[in-house]
Parts: sequence; C-alpha cells; structure tokens
Amino acid sequence: MGFINNKPQTSDCDFCGTKNVACIPIEELFDFFLEFLAHFKPVGNGTMLKSAIQANWSLFSSPESAYAILNYLLSKFRLPISNADELVDFSDEILENVGYWDQLKRQLITKNRYITDVNYLTDELGWDGFFSSQIEIPQGQRLYRARLHHNSGEQPYAPAQMFCPPAASSTPGRANPSGIPYLYLSDNPDTVLYEIRATYLDEVSIGTFEIDSNLTKPVLIADFTASSTIFHPSAVSDKIKATLLKQKISADLSKPMRRYDSELEYIPTQFICEFIKIYTGVSGIKFRSSLHLAGNNFVIFEQDLVTCTQVDQVKVQHILISS
Repeated sequence: MGFINNKPQTSDCDFCGTKNVACIPIEELFDFFLEFLAHFKPVGNGTMLKSAIQANWSLFSSPESAYAILNYLLSKFRLPISNADELVDFSDEILENVGYWDQLKRQLITKNRYITDVNYLTDELGWDGFFSSQIEIPQGQRLYRARLHHNSGEQPYAPAQMFCPPAASSTPGRANPSGIPYLYLSDNPDTVLYEIRATYLDEVSIGTFEIDSNLTKPVLIADFTASSTIFHPSAVSDKIKATLLKQKISADLSKPMRRYDSELEYIPTQFICEFIKIYTGVSGIKFRSSLHLAGNNFVIFEQDLVTCTQVDQVKVQHILISS
C-alpha cells in the first residue's frame, strides 16, 4: 500500500520474508483492519476471506502473505471470522446498499421510468460519492471509433462522419437514451471491431480521436477500470460499497446487446450514466470491454471535446470464434 511505501524506514518483512523493503509495525494498521474485516460475515456458501479481499483490492503481495497476515490479525481481534480460509460474504448493510442496483433496474424498466427517488440514492445510500475515482484524458491519447461500410469498395468515411449521428436520428445505446447522442470510443483499434460486431471480409473505417488541443480545461471522466484503494481511516464502508457497486454497473455497461434483447435493457445504464454526469460533473466514463479484454471503452458525453485526426480503412481478414 502507498501508506507503507511512504514510510522512510526499511527492514525485513516478518510475514513474507522480503529483505530490505518499506515496512511498518503491523500494529499501526490494526484500526484499519479491524474496521475493514468487520464488514465481512461467515456464510456457508461464500468465498474464502483471503480470496474475496484479493479479488477486489489485491491488498496483499501474494496469497501466502494474505493467509499469514489475516490469520495473525484475526487472532488479535474479536470477530466472528476465525481464519483466512473461512467462507465469507459482505455484511448485510453492504449487500443491501449495493444490491439496490438490481432493485433499481427493475423499477426503471417496469414501474417508474422518468421519476425515481434520487434523494434515496444520494441521502440514504450515498451513491453520489461512490464515483469519485476520476482520471484525465491527456492531450495526445488516441481513442478509436469504427463504422461499418454498407457496400464493398466504398471510400473511407470523412472525419466529420465518424462522430455521433444527429440528435434526431440518435438511437439508444447502453449509455445514451434515444435522441441524446454520446460518443462511444475505445483505447484499442482492435476493440472497436469487436464492439461493432465486424465479421469476415467486412470493410470498416476506423477513426482516430484525440482531445481537442484548443481546450483550456482538463477532460475528466469517471473511471470504472481503476483498482481503487480500500485503505482509508474513516470511510472503509463507503470504499467497499463503491468498489462493489461500480463492478455491477461496469458489468451491465459492458454487456453485449444480443439480437433478441429488448432496448428496455438499456434503461438502467442510461439512468446511471446521467446520474454520474449530473452529480459528478465528469465528461464521460471509462469501463472495460467484455468483447475484447485488451481494450477499454469510453463514453464521451459531449463530442465537441474531441477531434477526429484521421480515418483508416481496414478489411477484416480473420475472426476468432469460441464457445
């Protein structure tokens, strides 16, 4: 953790045996770990404690270190969990907060589409504070968007044609409702081919985008791909909720739309994107692609923030299909 690395003294670690590294007495972390571990409960069909922690936060340098440190800590605390291999889940309060996302999705699709209790999301659940992990898209970073050609032999699209369609003809997507266009980009040129479902011998224009060089303010976006730190002296519960909630939302944003799915499935993610836009002031969001794991997807709320610097035409020569 950064908290440990910022300490000036070095020594040998009592738990992993590494020599001459930044170390602190583990007692200095007792308050944090007592608060953190109190948010887990033993259950018969859960996940091993050490695995649950590592999967979400990579808090320890290795599974062996996780086992040794957690067992030492649990021997010092009076908690219902006795060892690092015990099957656990998060506390009821954590699960109820994060689980409300599934309730909200059902409400938005089947009951209250345009008026919902936003005050409950902010005042009771604190969701407006869970999207504070923001990054700047730097000048010079290249992002990509692809468009399929309708006929063989067509010329590449012009740069102006690589942007969003006009509002009047904008169709709904995972992030945007009908009539409110957002610009969907990726940070990997191969990823955009997967995202548009390009197939063998398709001809495609791929536009390269960068932040407009005339902008005087940074372009900040909510980052759903970052491994957020769990270490915090007073907001451990909120850190856990934020991590788990963002995982749920990111999975829904990344979910491919199947040809037999209804556009109603878009409504919850459209809602949460607008919620994030209003309550954080960011200019977009970043989330992982489920179709091409090497790339990340970006949704830019205002396409005027970027320029299309070039357009390249490609022809798909091979595809990879797996079951």
